[in-house]
Amino acid sequence: MLFASKKIQTVGTVREFLNPSSTISSKKDFVPLIAAGSALPLFLHTMPTFSFAEAATTASTQSIKQDVSQKIITAFDPLTDLVGGLSYPLAFLAFSAAGIYWMLGNREKAVQMMQGASIGYIIVHLSPMLMRLLVSVTAGF
Repeated sequence: MLFASKKIQTVGTVREFLNPSSTISSKKDFVPLIAAGSALPLFLHTMPTFSFAEAATTASTQSIKQDVSQKIITAFDPLTDLVGGLSYPLAFLAFSAAGIYWMLGNREKAVQMMQGASIGYIIVHLSPMLMRLLVSVTAGF
């Protein structure tokens, strides 16, 4: 019959549940805290500041960014070497097929294949430079 009851019972507030022994304090307890809190900005303003730590932090941050950039570039070196190694045979095959099309009289298809092969070959061999450029641009963020 415990779950059959439709009457809602209140136990207390969340504050009473979390702090069962404490009661809600009155406003006069907050007066010393307000006075101390208003003097805090004056105290913090008079404290000396040290700027040498900031220079060391920026230098170490720059070296960390350079290390991460170098690690990213070296991580992709095997992939760029593989693609660069495969680009020469694929370009050779594309130029050979373009030559066959040229001999058969389909000059438009031959020129289109040669353009595609040469542009692809150039892009593949420029990809390490483009990757270094991309890493250096994103290193600033």
